[in-house]
Amino acid sequence: MSSAHTHAIDPLRDLKLIEDQVDLCVAQANAFFETKFTPPSCNFRQKGRAAGTAHLQKNEVRFNPFMYQQDPASFIETVVPHEVAHIIIFQIYGSKVKPHGKEWQAMMMKVYGLKPDRTHQFDTPLPKESYEYHCSCECYQFSKQRHNRAQKGVEYICKICKTTLQYIKTNKNS
Repeated sequence: MSSAHTHAIDPLRDLKLIEDQVDLCVAQANAFFETKFTPPSCNFRQKGRAAGTAHLQKNEVRFNPFMYQQDPASFIETVVPHEVAHIIIFQIYGSKVKPHGKEWQAMMMKVYGLKPDRTHQFDTPLPKESYEYHCSCECYQFSKQRHNRAQKGVEYICKICKTTLQYIKTNKNS
């Protein structure tokens, strides 16, 4: 998806649209499960590569404004139910189930009528600083945080060729 078609975000208006969708998702879950769930609080504090996150113990969902502004309608239709489903599943089962486990997947399909996708199709912001890593088959751009972890000994392995990623020092990140 291209970020060329973004709309300027109006934080109050857009957060209200998201809150309305959260309320609708909770109401759908209430009707389906014949109970009353506690609606989560919402904000636009999510950054980075995640479109949203559910902070289960805080009963809070955070949404990424960078991704929201790319396609607000799609974001509201897919990301909001995804995160609300995490909150509802936590309210039912606690931390005994996997984040994208069968309970969450069933809720996405049966309550919201959505395919239980774990990933989104929104553009992600470019990191302020990036570090180049290579394996036998691919080149990866690491964020400063991931690079620092690798420098401290965390080993990252390519999912395709299964070799350890190696840092390539370049002039732009020396």
